[in-house]
Amino acid sequence: MVVAVAAGIVMRSPAPVSDETHTQTQTATTAQASRRAPASAAATTFTPAPEFAASASSREGIAAYNSGNMALAVDQFTAAVEHDPNNAAALNNLAQVLVRSGRAREAVPYFDRAIAAAEGEWAYHFNRARAYAELKEWRQAIAGYTDATRLFPDDYVTQFNLAKARQADGDLPGAIQAYTRAAELAPGQPDFQLFLGQALDTAGRTDEAVSAYKRFLELDPGASQAEKVKARLSALGGAPEARPS
Repeated sequence: MVVAVAAGIVMRSPAPVSDETHTQTQTATTAQASRRAPASAAATTFTPAPEFAASASSREGIAAYNSGNMALAVDQFTAAVEHDPNNAAALNNLAQVLVRSGRAREAVPYFDRAIAAAEGEWAYHFNRARAYAELKEWRQAIAGYTDATRLFPDDYVTQFNLAKARQADGDLPGAIQAYTRAAELAPGQPDFQLFLGQALDTAGRTDEAVSAYKRFLELDPGASQAEKVKARLSALGGAPEARPS
């Protein structure tokens, strides 16, 4: 039996940004900052740069978002979109807050509009794909993450989420390919090794699964899943080597 692991999607996307007219410059800066964050780090606060004077609605929306008041954030970002209907940052901000509020279905059209206004912005493709993943619409999520990887091929979080979506859709070979890429890009992430090992195990690729499980234990020997992984390794005939005392 394959080791059971949590099936969560990593949620990394920039916090709401200024919706001032310098949209392309500001959103690119935000995306670049997010690319340097670890996989578990999603931005929770945002202070607009002085050179980007946000509208009053956007400022109120950012403040509400940062304080956790999603209902007020939705209202304020809706007002920002009504004020500037073609502003990609404003559209993305509203969509993100809708997803955070459990309203992913409503968010998708706003992501569509943001992408139409700024096709080359990785974050908007990533965010829309995450909304589709929340809806368990895996084909659309896969397409979105694939587009995001074309724009930012070395982002390990996008690769990992693409792997999860492929696995959920039943494409195990595709999932293994993306898990492998994520693990290559972030070799110190134990969870990537665990998910890769699980997928390889399911596919019957025992030797490779054993290697991934062992690497997981090397990286995080005290993990909550460690004993289950050790038991699975024993069943596969690849028990981890005892450490010298």
